Amino acid sequence: MKNRIIYKLKSKVRLLVTGKNINRFIVRLNNNKIDILQSKKIDEETIEIVIYNDDYDSVNKLKTIYNIDKVSEYGLIKIKKQINKNKYILISMILGYMLLIFLCNVMYDVEIIHSDDEFRNFLKNELKEYGIKEKTFKKSFNQIQQIKNEIINKNRDKIEWLEIEVLGTKYIVRVEERIIKEKKQMLENRNIVSKKDAILKKIEASEGQIVKDLNNYVKKGDVVISGNIYADDAVKNTVPAEGKVYGEVWYEINVSYPFVYNEIRLTDNRKKVLALKILDKTIEFTRKPYKDKKIEEKIIIKNNLLPLSFVIQNQSEQIVIEDILTKDDALVKAEQLGVRKIKNNLKDGEYIIYYKVLNSNIKDDSLELNMFFSVYEDITDYEVIVDEENVE
Repeated sequence: MKNRIIYKLKSKVRLLVTGKNINRFIVRLNNNKIDILQSKKIDEETIEIVIYNDDYDSVNKLKTIYNIDKVSEYGLIKIKKQINKNKYILISMILGYMLLIFLCNVMYDVEIIHSDDEFRNFLKNELKEYGIKEKTFKKSFNQIQQIKNEIINKNRDKIEWLEIEVLGTKYIVRVEERIIKEKKQMLENRNIVSKKDAILKKIEASEGQIVKDLNNYVKKGDVVISGNIYADDAVKNTVPAEGKVYGEVWYEINVSYPFVYNEIRLTDNRKKVLALKILDKTIEFTRKPYKDKKIEEKIIIKNNLLPLSFVIQNQSEQIVIEDILTKDDALVKAEQLGVRKIKNNLKDGEYIIYYKVLNSNIKDDSLELNMFFSVYEDITDYEVIVDEENVE
């Protein structure tokens, strides 16, 4: 197997030999110990032979009256000539590949997932001390694990949990802040009152006295949990009332929805992508490209000889919506829009109990709805209890 590979790589030439009494020339080559690897007789005065390239000069010296033409070359000599012929293209491809490997191992972004700006800045500075920052070479898995553990051990009073993930050319850092509960602040004596007109649906009281029953109607400002503790119709103690009050409240809204609807909506998905631009083609180095997206890009490397460049793209995913609606379709979409408007203002634990369309009108190119909503909502509000004895 090894000898076969060496034979194939060794430089050889195919020669076309012409002249009278061609067999005499072949005998002359054999007498001079020149290996004839292949031979093919074309006619009485012409033969095609394959010899090693090292013997080519010797054959030329022995040709005398014979005419010798080189037909083709094989092995290393052919490879060398092809490389030399295309050396600039090969050099550009090799340099481009090396540049691509280099760029794919450089990190261009560090995304810290946490809601607090101050805490993100603190963690960003910590990561920088360990080389987790922009425009640095990618760390190995073991290096990242060691850095993560060192940061946690150094900041046990601030960090509960930390994870560093490599996604393409970006570090994604997920962190959970350690919350140290502060001592309870001293609160003023107060009542819990209804924030809105409502029907009471749920009352939770950890301090104070409940003075309203469930399913009762209350107006804005009515006391639901009193800070005054009564016994035998007399105030025995006053405390800062604590608890939550939930009620059924009502809204009436107007919604308009067009029959011809076009919208380009940005999602919350964002990412930085390394891309190669060749002429009018763009090759993105990402596992899951967005179908529709908004792109802002910055050139990082540009080749003045070849029409290619490497860029960093800030991509924002888009959803393209195009609808031509019937009245029934517009009615469904308008109802959904109305529900979204209400839901966007709700907090955790709040929800729509029911809703209905009061009336609908077609105006020009849109459908207008008047909608009624019944909503389960937190209606907790506070009212300071004034000590009447100290009021002049």
